[in-house]
Amino acid sequence: MPRHPIVGKLKIMGLVFILVFALALVPAFSVPSIELNVQPIGSCTAEKYYIDVNVTNLEGSDLVNYTFNITIPASRVLFYPSLTYGNVYVVDGDGNPLYYWVMRRTRKVLTVFFRVPYLPANGWRVVRIYYGSDNPYRRYRKPKKLFVYFEPFNRLGTYEHVDTGIFLNSQVFGDGELSVSRGKLKVNSTISTWIFSEAKEARLTTLVVDDEYRIVFKFRRASNSQGAESYPFYMFIHAKVGRKGHRYDYIGIHEDQNSKFHFEFGNDNTGTYESSSRAGKQYYLGEIFVSPSNSTGRVEKFSSGALIDSYVFETRNRFRNREISVGFGQANADFFATVNLLAYIDWVYIVRHADYSAEVIGMGAECSFN
Repeated sequence: MPRHPIVGKLKIMGLVFILVFALALVPAFSVPSIELNVQPIGSCTAEKYYIDVNVTNLEGSDLVNYTFNITIPASRVLFYPSLTYGNVYVVDGDGNPLYYWVMRRTRKVLTVFFRVPYLPANGWRVVRIYYGSDNPYRRYRKPKKLFVYFEPFNRLGTYEHVDTGIFLNSQVFGDGELSVSRGKLKVNSTISTWIFSEAKEARLTTLVVDDEYRIVFKFRRASNSQGAESYPFYMFIHAKVGRKGHRYDYIGIHEDQNSKFHFEFGNDNTGTYESSSRAGKQYYLGEIFVSPSNSTGRVEKFSSGALIDSYVFETRNRFRNREISVGFGQANADFFATVNLLAYIDWVYIVRHADYSAEVIGMGAECSFN
């Protein structure tokens, strides 16, 4: 029998969730309120533009080689059209290059990650984000230097079947059901059920929960409405507890028999349905936060680069110093049904969490005067 909670409840009420705290409190996804101090350009020919960011350590201890990020509204960035993925780079206060990654550059927002070698307890550092010109530090665009784990799906990897996910009787993805298309992992499977729920699951990596971590992923549901209880996509974490026990959480999209969609996270059993008639077709940023004492889930929904909805969930699961599997899956939970499920995953990363603030303190240009 599956250990997933839908076995006893799905046919009665389903699982949905409720917003429990403000997204703006979490640096990884939030868009901060910004006071800009823009340097006048005057009558000069701009060679490159910059954004100065102050990063403050809110922890009670030093942070060594931690990864930080800032999200800035595109409308607040000086000469934003000149900023591209390829011409962004980041330096410290002395002009030394830092490892960086541009997670998103849309019409609405810019998100840049960077690694700071040292931040003292309750101290701060200023980093400068350059853009709009040639990039002398392309070799520092290395996400794998920023994250505990990073998978951009540039090529098809070996994603082993995990029989310790959220469905006890999950199966392996078959030949051709996992492929890489335009830098995205294409997950495309057909699942038939009789009485019990069926799923296909794969593991990306393992992680020992000896600290606080954020597992973040970008995905899109692409299959048509199925008219059945199904999970077009979910990302999960799972740990074995004792000889036969299991502890897990997951975040994903759940479709009911009326083709309505909602998000689920672990055993958090209340929430809200999606409201858009195109529910599930837009891109999503999902996150599972896991620590020794608890776990939470979060989803932001985007259409044409604009944030249009968000959900946050929480459970009380403890993963203290346990090794967890991090994986993804698709599932059919209906009686006597066949579903054809399709999803795309752009990337998955795991980053060590720290409490910090990041704010823009100035923008300007370095240029030669005419």
